[in-house]
Amino acid sequence: MKKFLVALAALALSVSAQAASYQAQGCGLGSTIWTDGSSLMHQVLGATTNGTSANQTFGMTSGTSNCELDGMGGQAQTVFIEANRSALANDIARGNGETLSSLVRMYGCDSANVGPALQKNYRQIFPSESTSAAHINGQISAVVKRACI
Repeated sequence: MKKFLVALAALALSVSAQAASYQAQGCGLGSTIWTDGSSLMHQVLGATTNGTSANQTFGMTSGTSNCELDGMGGQAQTVFIEANRSALANDIARGNGETLSSLVRMYGCDSANVGPALQKNYRQIFPSESTSAAHINGQISAVVKRACI
């Protein structure tokens, strides 16, 4: 059990530590409860709380729980993409879905044209399984800018 918690915390830290404005445990419930981000114990507890409460996605899309909505080209979208990569890829392949809708709102768009436009550009957005979240973000951002009228 101890190894599982350490692995879970390490995974959460690796995903959430990408955005410099977030504490090491990332944004979410864990960052509001365990506020001392400099302590390794608080980082692990915060990341574990975030992972078990599954509220980071809500925080990222709503700008709550120490998550920031930082507009086009910001880190929030990249962190969201990394955390929701599989669900997002499935939604883009279909041209609609809850994860896709949440991400598009993060870009400040609510146009019905975006889903089909992203679906048409699926191969450019996800050229391989190892494509970085930053690349995916750049491709989605370009499509959203053109489609969100």
